Amino acid sequence: MRHSNIAEDPGSRKFYRLGLLAVFVTGIVIVLFAARAVLLPFIFAIILAYILAPLVDLFIKYRIQRVPAILLSYALVSLVLAAMVVYMVPLWMQELVKMIHVIPSLTKQIQLSWNYWLQRFHQAPIPKSVRTAIDEAGVRWENTLFSLTKQLVSTIFGVLPGILSVIISPILAFYLLKDMDRIRERFWQVIPIDWHPPVYILALEVDRTLSAFIRGQLLVALLVGILSGLWVAFLGIPLSLLIGAIAGVTDVIPYVGPIAGAIPAVMLGLERSPVTALYAVLGFVAIHQLEGTVIGPKIMGDYVGLHPLVVIFAILAGGEMGGLAGLLLAVPGAAVIKVIFGHLYRRLIV
Repeated sequence: MRHSNIAEDPGSRKFYRLGLLAVFVTGIVIVLFAARAVLLPFIFAIILAYILAPLVDLFIKYRIQRVPAILLSYALVSLVLAAMVVYMVPLWMQELVKMIHVIPSLTKQIQLSWNYWLQRFHQAPIPKSVRTAIDEAGVRWENTLFSLTKQLVSTIFGVLPGILSVIISPILAFYLLKDMDRIRERFWQVIPIDWHPPVYILALEVDRTLSAFIRGQLLVALLVGILSGLWVAFLGIPLSLLIGAIAGVTDVIPYVGPIAGAIPAVMLGLERSPVTALYAVLGFVAIHQLEGTVIGPKIMGDYVGLHPLVVIFAILAGGEMGGLAGLLLAVPGAAVIKVIFGHLYRRLIV
């Protein structure tokens, strides 16, 4: 009888439900973390399916069967990508060849400038202790630069598994899109009927968040690439198309990406003059300030609103656990977790 009273107590039921949910979520996180090495193609497939789903639904709306609608969506996207490859890749390759020819002279100029300032430094009347401290700091910076270069090279080679994942992901995405209705049906069968309304609301909030981030981030990266290329061309720095493409691609990596995208422009600007390089830096800073204050909020809205400290922690944790894929997924993952925990807090605790 006493046990029955405890079971019927609303506070106890809420506590038990919260405990079971915590155990369930913890188990899923542990399994996913243990299998993280093989999750990358599935993650890319989910992203691709999520991007293509509205296009597939549009074709289905016009009474096209699901499989032909998926194939038609793939064909349309492939046609657009093929047009971009046919038009843009030859231009990028030409500019890449130019960059390869420019690198030796640029390296020589940087070395001459370094030797000049190093000679001026040794001729300056500086106390011995200060000179020694500066020399030691220079050695430390040189070792740090060498270490970063090694990490960059290893990261480039580490991208190869990601390329394989990108190749496999369209096949996996096809099956996800093909069985989307069945997946939804099975999902709602697992969820208790009493939970359908709140889970539906939660799914809508998660969908808005992911839609705002994924599709919004792609559009923001495109605009950043265009603005960067135009600014570099305005300054007279060569390889503006290639630099704009690099800036757009790297923009999807939070915090680190904008810096990586600006490096080619600054280095090529140094070949012309230090003033040109300074203008390149100022231009990239202005573009990313415009992105953070106007373009991003205008396109994404407030759906991905996270505190900067949360974003930094998510990026560091994502990079530590998942490398490059972790960096890319850190912010949307944190935004989805925020939505889920906010929903659970309102339903189970408040």
